[in-house]
Amino acid sequence: MLWQLLAFTLLWYVYLYLENADPCREVSCDPAAVCPTASKINRVRRLYRYLRLIVNCVSHYTFKPIPKPIEPTYTSEDVTIIIPTLDGDNNELRAMIPTLLANYPSEIILVTIDLNFKKAMALATQFSSKRIQVMSIPQANKRLQTVQAIPSVRTRITVLADDDVIWPDTILDWILAPFEDTTMGGVGTCQRLARAAHPSISQRCWNFLGAMYLERRNFDISACTHLDGGVPCMSGRTVAYRTEILQNPEFQHEFTNELWRRCCLNADDDNFITRWMVTHEWKTYVQYHKEAELTTTLEDNPRFLKQCLRWSRSNWRSNLKSMFVEGHIWW
Repeated sequence: MLWQLLAFTLLWYVYLYLENADPCREVSCDPAAVCPTASKINRVRRLYRYLRLIVNCVSHYTFKPIPKPIEPTYTSEDVTIIIPTLDGDNNELRAMIPTLLANYPSEIILVTIDLNFKKAMALATQFSSKRIQVMSIPQANKRLQTVQAIPSVRTRITVLADDDVIWPDTILDWILAPFEDTTMGGVGTCQRLARAAHPSISQRCWNFLGAMYLERRNFDISACTHLDGGVPCMSGRTVAYRTEILQNPEFQHEFTNELWRRCCLNADDDNFITRWMVTHEWKTYVQYHKEAELTTTLEDNPRFLKQCLRWSRSNWRSNLKSMFVEGHIWW
């Protein structure tokens, strides 16, 4: 705990420095002309920051998930799970699949690359379940892997999941509850970090940063959902959509041909689908509840910084498209 206390103290002093910095001392300027303006801007910035924090705190702590219906329209038999995976077989996937089967979905579709198809088939065989199907494509591309499986889905709800998550056996019932609303297009979950069994001091530090990232995200999405039904991003770690949305030929074409500076995007798949929900007037929701909480892994080494950089780039690309290309968020 000592390192956490030291890190917190350091961050606190940095915060105090930034908050109390006087623009008149930082630059050589005419105090009467420049400093009053800078001071007003600084006060407005602080007012907005703390007002937003207070509103989000109230929204987060008063948020309530949509309860499970007594007589549900949808059950686990109405769900197909699609898992794009590169390796086809690894420890995380072996730990994940039993937790998915414990929710009794209609089918689980693993989509890997041709090189690892046999490995994925061998893994599926080990579980002795007819619910697991394996597909492959020539090269790794998460969007193409997802679209490869979508036409095979025969259920009304499709869940997209990463290959490194662990589900509780109650998650599907909570995910399905919001779909009682016929205008509900997508439903997300809350997330926690899966910690290493015997972490080193270095791993503890990186795990702390990863856990804080996920906690901040849970706070943000629950507050936004409660305020106006909006969600910054429906995380692809586990998210459910109506199959009719994903099987729309127009959606599949746009999904696999999204461009950024003349380059076809492979990343940002969850951001794209989130924007599609907005532009096509489907509702979204996040079930922030203990029984709808999955665990996932993040890098516990310096590669975590590369993950953060990738997420930051994705957010910038998606936000710019939302504001200045699609524009539906303005009305």
